[in-house]
Amino acid sequence: MAPRIACVGGGHGLFAALRAARQLTDDVTAIVTVADDGGSSGVLRRQLGIPAPGDLRMAVAALAADPELERLIQYRFAEGELAGHPLGNLLIAALADLRGDFAEALTEVCRLAGVVGAVIPSTTLPVTLRASIGGRDVAGQVAIAQGNGPVEKLWLVPEADGHPGARAALERADLVVLGPGSLFTSIIAALLPAGIAESTARAGRVAYVLNLQQQTGEALGLDGAAHVRALTTHAPALRLDAVLAHDGTVEGIARPVIVDPDAMAAARAPVVRADLRAGGGLVLHDPDKLAATLKSLLW
Repeated sequence: MAPRIACVGGGHGLFAALRAARQLTDDVTAIVTVADDGGSSGVLRRQLGIPAPGDLRMAVAALAADPELERLIQYRFAEGELAGHPLGNLLIAALADLRGDFAEALTEVCRLAGVVGAVIPSTTLPVTLRASIGGRDVAGQVAIAQGNGPVEKLWLVPEADGHPGARAALERADLVVLGPGSLFTSIIAALLPAGIAESTARAGRVAYVLNLQQQTGEALGLDGAAHVRALTTHAPALRLDAVLAHDGTVEGIARPVIVDPDAMAAARAPVVRADLRAGGGLVLHDPDKLAATLKSLLW
């Protein structure tokens, strides 16, 4: 039987994880944060009162069966009043209005895009992220991501229940992949709805993919062990069976995420080292390399 993989997060990091997972199975589910408030997502949230569609659109594109459909979903208008809006965002918003159900609209977009697997929001409430940074209360995903220092605490307003489909997919997964991506505003944001972290803990195995470099703002100065502690502090039910850390060239990486074996052991984080970086000097995860490492956790 094909393995069941669920990937949790948002943005470009989730895109890479999904591209890796789909090499291993057709039974892959994206569990996606809906707290973005910047760019096209922010405009649509403010005008229509819907959860942020942007990270969901990227997950749909990552799992689209046809490259042409992926390009169509990702197509971004360049001029006029629609400038900056990707077609996929508008499609999700339009179907949400027509169907009166955001999750149903997303399911229909997945069908239209020929998605291999499923894309599910972690919650269907239009939540706002709030954080404590340097003792100050900061509101909104963009403001938090660009904050002056690492996040001390993150929460959702209003409090939200996790989507039942997301919880079911996590509980049946043979492997849950957290990250890579923004530690607080993508990964932890997706875990915060009630029941999501608890369902993740019931999966077969859980792997966290560390970023290649420290993220300016929300995670600046955090080493690998601090990343793990932030995860487990915000999601106490969570257990990590593997923490995937890059073991290869760091040339061109301004601030690599430091992985100290003793600190990781103290954080109860089993480290799996592998070359995970894309070629060409890019500071990105390579989906093929990530797939090979994830495969080692399944078989």
